[in-house]
Amino acid sequence: MKKTKIVVIGAGSASFGLTNLGAILRTSALKGSELALVDINEEGLNLITKLAERLNREWGSEFTITSSTSRKELLTDADFVIISVAIDREKCWDADYKIAQKYGIMHYAENGGPGGALHAARNIALVMPILRDIEAICPDALVLNFTNPVPRICIAAARFTKLKMIGICHQIEFGYTIVAKVLAKELDLHVPDDYKFRWNEENMGQHHKIIEAALEKIDILAAGINHFTWMLAIRDRKIGTDLYPLFKERYLKGFADFEPLTREVFDIFKTCPVPGDCHMVEYLPYTHNMNRNTWDQYDIQMYPLRQAEKDRFQMWDKIEAMAQGENSIADLKNVHTERAELIISGVINNAYTYEPAVNLPNRGYIENLPHNAIIEVPAIVNSNGVQGIGVGRLPEPVAELCRRQITLAELVVEAAVKGDRDTMLQALALDPMVDDPRIAKQLLADYLKAHQKYLPQFFENVKL
Repeated sequence: MKKTKIVVIGAGSASFGLTNLGAILRTSALKGSELALVDINEEGLNLITKLAERLNREWGSEFTITSSTSRKELLTDADFVIISVAIDREKCWDADYKIAQKYGIMHYAENGGPGGALHAARNIALVMPILRDIEAICPDALVLNFTNPVPRICIAAARFTKLKMIGICHQIEFGYTIVAKVLAKELDLHVPDDYKFRWNEENMGQHHKIIEAALEKIDILAAGINHFTWMLAIRDRKIGTDLYPLFKERYLKGFADFEPLTREVFDIFKTCPVPGDCHMVEYLPYTHNMNRNTWDQYDIQMYPLRQAEKDRFQMWDKIEAMAQGENSIADLKNVHTERAELIISGVINNAYTYEPAVNLPNRGYIENLPHNAIIEVPAIVNSNGVQGIGVGRLPEPVAELCRRQITLAELVVEAAVKGDRDTMLQALALDPMVDDPRIAKQLLADYLKAHQKYLPQFFENVKL
């Protein structure tokens, strides 16, 4: 009987790569599978491979482990391909952020807004050759994408390849943080009265504990688009009680300082956003105007780019120590799951498992969003793959907010794949954060100049 073969492209990622590695090798349902690790960073790949071999040996996982800097060597007969790649992440993100500020635009610049468009273009330039190789070598593999912007990478796969791809993101968990904070007493959860989300190690540890506790108590049904989903139902996990009315009453009558933009949007649209303020601002124009200083007024927490870069270097030190047998690997047994291993084991075991949030083409799962648009909905996982669950209609104002972003994302992806400057300009001009067409043109010129080496598709037939 053929072993299940899992290929991880970007295995040298110090965050997602390490998390997926530990989760895959600890999963008993995958015992005895083949794990192929790919990364262009040979030094990092060697360390990750040594660590994988140690985990495999000490945990008795019985995997066959191979690695290479050439993905073509390892893609043959792959059943699943995990993609988690990026290049010069913090450097480019910082440039996107600062270029927009030059034109009075304050934004998160990861998955939405002007910076999100260029982030997508850079990573699409990186990912499309990978997708072409998968299409040529193992076209029937299920591709699990973690590369951001998740929905835009999924759009590229859906529009320009024949591959089966789903996008995976953990942001739905922030919805559990919000509900846990608001209904802490009713749910008997320990959430400090002064708790606010912050990008630091102590807070992140507390954040994950709150999520884990809340997941045992409640179930949230959410749908929309990635980093912009909306709570459609909140239920007590044990007895099925509808908690939404109580949550709405509590949140809107108090908690003025907790995720204040989420609270404001909830009050207006009567449906609570899931992703928290810092990610929701990627798609809404309410905090971008630097003259109004709304970013600070809403206490938006920008991703700590310098700290993230520092943390990655420290993580590599830890990986090396674990790989060399100098540090314990016990923590990787309980590493926070990114859910790749759950989906893979669900498919190969025909398990009919439930996934709370996946990104995939809309086949009527959200009735008032466009057919085939990449949306985020819950799903069932079995031997037929990952099947979305229908959630009906979003409230119409919420659907309109999503539709605009879907149209914008489609333009960004088309521009990024084809290297089409005119289409990218249209995408920037359509973005609700850009309120002057002249600024759209200036942004495009500045972004292309700053990121020329990452965007060859825009320069192949252009005289400089």
